[in-house]
Amino acid sequence: MVDKNLFPYDVAIATIMKNEEPYVKEWLDYHLLAGVDHFFIYDNDSTYNFKETLQPYIDSGVVTYNLCSGQRPQIKIYNDSLKKFKFFCRYMLWVDSDEFVFPKNNRSVVDVFDEIFSLNPNAGGVLFNWHCFGSNGQKKADFSRGVLDRFTRRAENDWYKAPDPAPNGRKYWLGNVHVKTVANPRRVECFESPHYATYLTGINTVDEDGVPVRPSFLKWPITEKRMVVNHYWTKSLEEFIQRRPDNKYFDEFDRNEVFDDGIIKYRDARQAA
Repeated sequence: MVDKNLFPYDVAIATIMKNEEPYVKEWLDYHLLAGVDHFFIYDNDSTYNFKETLQPYIDSGVVTYNLCSGQRPQIKIYNDSLKKFKFFCRYMLWVDSDEFVFPKNNRSVVDVFDEIFSLNPNAGGVLFNWHCFGSNGQKKADFSRGVLDRFTRRAENDWYKAPDPAPNGRKYWLGNVHVKTVANPRRVECFESPHYATYLTGINTVDEDGVPVRPSFLKWPITEKRMVVNHYWTKSLEEFIQRRPDNKYFDEFDRNEVFDDGIIKYRDARQAA
């Protein structure tokens, strides 16, 4: 476990966003309630009023705002965040604006991370599985309510789909087998994927029980004992089409089998406390 007195922040998130002004305030406020201290946000050529929405958080010292350009620079900015900010926080998370980190049992994120890293002195980072949420049958966007309140139905815990053979050789797994990473950033060598990191020699990737696992963008079995990452990629059909006009993957990701309002209860309990 990393000494709490050595760094300005316990937990920081590094992320890349583009034109996320309808969503970013809810995302920031939720993660502040969950125990995240700071955000390193890279603005990827937003064309709307994204920075204006962020300005109160920048002024209060909660957000460090960075600019980045180009197509698909995610891995580049993950490595940039390591280089620039690894001595600013004990733990660093790399998640997107449609991903909400959900600790179980009403604990803060830092309590969960401290517990897991204490289980394995050679742990460099932890892989947490997704929970993929669907559209709740909503066709139109309704920005009068937040993402968490609008989308409360998801796939079953063990849902995933293996890739079909692709003519171009690329294969894309679907479902909750995907992971995201929290790490001690000083033990990370680099990112070669948005989902997992490569660590220094002798340092392990672990699961939520502190057990070493293979570094990968997938983790099986899918677990949810201490924490999951709620993934709201689909949202309403209208919102999905705004991001992907070809509508590819909507039907496959629009999974609504399980009602799950656990993150709302968690958010409200943290707010009340």
